[in-house]
Amino acid sequence: MSYIDKARELGEALVQTPEVQALLAAEAAIKADPEANESFMQYQEKERQLVTTQMLSKVVPEKESLALIDLKIRIINKHPLIKTYFQQQQKFERVMAMVNLTITTSIHGMPSADQLPLPDEIKNMAQKIFDSIGGGGSAKAMEIPKDFKLPSGFKLPPNTKIPGINE
Repeated sequence: MSYIDKARELGEALVQTPEVQALLAAEAAIKADPEANESFMQYQEKERQLVTTQMLSKVVPEKESLALIDLKIRIINKHPLIKTYFQQQQKFERVMAMVNLTITTSIHGMPSADQLPLPDEIKNMAQKIFDSIGGGGSAKAMEIPKDFKLPSGFKLPPNTKIPGINE
């Protein structure tokens, strides 16, 4: 089976998730309300203009970005259906982040939580996530190159150690 077939299969599986179903229902509810739909279409058009500007010039004027945020806040406050949509969109984005992390770790290996520049209490949560995306089996380990250097200006939390980097 080709990777395109697998991607299609993944898409079909994602459509069945509660997160996608809730997002589609929220979108349908907006479309059923003419006033909310008009406001939402205006927001989407402004967002498209901003993305186009960014693609063409690589720099988005701060004024336009702030105007889009202001519009989003105003329509969320005015239309509960739109607020629900954005909440459902955040849930869907978390699912997609987990899917992307799973794919990435399948390609590059699975880090251990000890390799992350995080405080210990967060490392425990991270390890649980790694265990869940690893499918319970042992995944190949991610290797940090010996010559790896943190970006200049990057500050680690106090007492954080990365194996092989700052030990």
